[in-house]
Amino acid sequence: MSGQKFLFSRRHFLGTSVAAAVGGVSTGLVGASVEAKQRPVPAIALEGLRPSGMVDEAYWWKVRSQFNIVDGLAFMNNGTQGPMPRVVLEKNERILREIAEDPTDNYRRDDINAVREKVAPFVGADPSEIALTRSTTEGMNIFAHGLDWREGDEVLMNSHEHGGGRGPYLTLMERKGIRINVIDLPSPPESTDQIVDLYEQAITSRTRAIMVSHITYVTGLMTPIKMLSEMAHRRGVLVSVDGAHPLGMIDLNFHEMGCDHYSAAGQKWLLAGGGTGVCYVKGDIQDQVWPLMGGPPREGATATRYESVGQHNLPSVLGMGDAVDLQETIGKRNIEERDRQLSTRLKEGLNEIPGVHLWTSSDRGLSAGLTLFSVHDIPMQNVVTALFDEFRVHIRTMGTGNLNGVRTSTHFYNMPHEVDRLLEGVRHIAANAGNYMTTSG
Repeated sequence: MSGQKFLFSRRHFLGTSVAAAVGGVSTGLVGASVEAKQRPVPAIALEGLRPSGMVDEAYWWKVRSQFNIVDGLAFMNNGTQGPMPRVVLEKNERILREIAEDPTDNYRRDDINAVREKVAPFVGADPSEIALTRSTTEGMNIFAHGLDWREGDEVLMNSHEHGGGRGPYLTLMERKGIRINVIDLPSPPESTDQIVDLYEQAITSRTRAIMVSHITYVTGLMTPIKMLSEMAHRRGVLVSVDGAHPLGMIDLNFHEMGCDHYSAAGQKWLLAGGGTGVCYVKGDIQDQVWPLMGGPPREGATATRYESVGQHNLPSVLGMGDAVDLQETIGKRNIEERDRQLSTRLKEGLNEIPGVHLWTSSDRGLSAGLTLFSVHDIPMQNVVTALFDEFRVHIRTMGTGNLNGVRTSTHFYNMPHEVDRLLEGVRHIAANAGNYMTTSG
């Protein structure tokens, strides 16, 4: 089956259907010969994207118009790196051009601090607790290597952790003689209580910290960080959170969650582009966490000392402020609800397809915008290739331990018909599994 019929123009649809929605006129899809003549929809000022009424499909089409995603491509892998919206892309281009034209103002500390002032309330923290980093991995290293570990100290984690969070502790195991205690989590688990209980049962007298993903990169499991932090603190254990995915996907409040450290990515669900990240270190533990690189003395310093890595990439850092502005304009809760609606549509559809196994929980409290599934025992790369070649849907492979499948990211720039196209592709592959079993080469 060919995916050619899906290659209609986003730009044409937006240029006609959004206008028609205002005028009360319905429109249909057009062919490729017409789409080539369409002009791109002009950029909309942020204020023009502020919801003024019902947040319906016409509104989300307007939001979608502010992305330069290739026509006909259903991109569902912002869990790796998301597309920059136009407002972020334009900020990056402008700052890069300004620096090229006049390098005398190449530090812009006031501008960087202004971004910090935006980020802090966006994530429910104080500016003094926020370091602007280059990645989640950098933030995870800041905490892990910042503690004074002793031989025999233990860190507790689960078997689905990403290498960016797990890696620092592998180094510390060799250099400092710490122990890594790994637990297995069910996929999916029965409840939030089951998750917290498994961690509590694994704590020993030598456990110094729990390192845990807020949303695991494999199955999309959402860990109950507040419950876990309350339990850990009762046991005298610190909690470091790998938050590569939640920033920009769900409404975050670090103070309410109660964790000690949280490292997040800017290039994924926040859509801020590569080389961006946020590292939160709770104010009352900063005297326990040394900077990763040489910086100011700990006494009286804030989380900015964790930024002592040399000169910032200004276009990326300042563009992150515009990514926050975009999400604040749309509304964090609107975005989270949109992501959940799309993932629910996907999971419900997958559950109806014979031969599909869903590894991600359908419980709202245990999942959000990431979905992992497998199709019979077809090699996962074959599934990814077929969906792209035949249906123009881009997702990715994912596997660790006994989990082997394909992972889908559904974010607010995606549309319901794209989810439906993915489901049609999966139905086709599942019904013709024999055609997709062979691995070429």
